[in-house]
Amino acid sequence: MTVTAAQHRDHTALTEEFAQALVAHLNRLRAESHPDDPPVDPANVWGQMQHLPPHLELDFWTVEEAGQIVAHARTQLFNSGENQHLAELELLVAPGARRRGLGGDLLRLAAQSMQARGRTLLIAQTTDRVPAGEVFARRYGFQPGLSNHVNRLLLADIPDGLLEAWTTRPDDGYTLEVWADGVPDADLDAYAQLLNVMNSAPRDGLDVEDQRTTPEEVRSMERLARAGGRQTLTAVIRAPDGTLAGLTDLSWRPAQRGIVAQGNTGVRPEHRGHGLGGWLKAANICEMQRLNPHATEIRTQNADSNGPMLKINAALGVRPFMASTVWRANVTLVLDSPERSTARP
Repeated sequence: MTVTAAQHRDHTALTEEFAQALVAHLNRLRAESHPDDPPVDPANVWGQMQHLPPHLELDFWTVEEAGQIVAHARTQLFNSGENQHLAELELLVAPGARRRGLGGDLLRLAAQSMQARGRTLLIAQTTDRVPAGEVFARRYGFQPGLSNHVNRLLLADIPDGLLEAWTTRPDDGYTLEVWADGVPDADLDAYAQLLNVMNSAPRDGLDVEDQRTTPEEVRSMERLARAGGRQTLTAVIRAPDGTLAGLTDLSWRPAQRGIVAQGNTGVRPEHRGHGLGGWLKAANICEMQRLNPHATEIRTQNADSNGPMLKINAALGVRPFMASTVWRANVTLVLDSPERSTARP
C-alpha cells in the first residue's frame, strides 16, 4: 500500500499554519501519553521552526484527513560533525487511525529519504504509555538499543535539609556558578569542551559515536531554546585551577512553569568522587525555585544502566514516571521488511 495522500515538508517549507496543525495533532496524542500535562503551545513550536540551527535538518511526512493531521513521521539529522550515518525518527499515528497501514507507509517514505542521503541507521523511541509503539517497532525490525526511564522529582518530596547539606561544601578549591539564559562569552569555548563529558553517558546497544559540540552549536541551541519559549538555568563548577569541571542544566516554559526539564548533568572523570554531581543538582534546584516559585516537579530521562546518576536522583526523591526504549534499525533492512506490505499499524 502507498500513502498517496502523504505530504512532505522539509525544514525550508515550514509555515505557521503547519505548526498549528502539527501541534493540534501532537496535543491529541498527548492526551493518550501525558493526560495530566498542559497542552503544547503552537507559538513555541513555530518559534523553534523559525530558528532551527544550520546544522540541523528536519523533514515531515503527514497524513491529513478532514483538515487534521492523523499521522506523521519526522526525521532529524545533523549535517555536520559526527554520526553522519544516523537519523532520528519520530512516528506517531492517532489512535483512531491505527491498523490502516499509515505508520508502515510513512516509515517507508522516511526510510527511503534517509537512504538517499546516505543514512544507514534509524533511531526511534517508544514508551510504555503507548504499547502500540513497541509492537510497531518490533514488526519492522527495530531492535532495542537502550532501556531508560523518564523519571520525576516532585519538589515536595525532596528530603528536608538535603539541598542545604549538598550545597554545604568544604574549602577544597572548587567553586560553583549559575548562569541564567546562556553561557557567558568568556566561557563559551570551555563550556563547549565540557559538554564532551556527556559522551560518557551509557549508550548500551546503540551504534552512536561520540558527539563533539562546537561553540557555534552551543549558541544555536540557545537561540532554539529561547525561540521555543524556554528559560534555561545552567550550573557549572570550576576546579581549583579555574577549568570547568562539571555542569547541569534545567529549563522551563513560563506558560508551563510547573514542569521543569532536567537536561545534561556531567562531571569530568578526573574530578569525580568529590560530591560535585549532587552539589550541582542541589544548587541549580535552589536557584530554579527562586526564579520559578511555581515549579512543582522536575522530569529527567536516565538510562537504566546509569548507576551513579540514578543513585544521586534516588537520594533526591526522584521516582520513575514512565519507561521508554530507544530502538535502532538498519535502513535497508527496514525497507526490505516483508511487513512493509502486509502490516497495518
